Amino acid sequence: MFTAFIMICSAAFTDNCMELVDVRGPYESRFVCKERVDEMVHSMIPVIPQDSDIKWKCVYNDIKKPGVNT
Repeated sequence: MFTAFIMICSAAFTDNCMELVDVRGPYESRFVCKERVDEMVHSMIPVIPQDSDIKWKCVYNDIKKPGVNT
């Protein structure tokens, strides 16, 4: 199972970067996780500064059943 993360960095932020963790997952494949990352980034575009640097990752974890957070 994979959990989606995005990090948005900008000089406009007090701490320079903001990390966001998806609350819908985890996802069974890296491909589906990346689709969720794309959705998250797209939804953030209207509210982030234009000079932002956006990074993402899908982190593997050993959750056996979808929808179970440990």
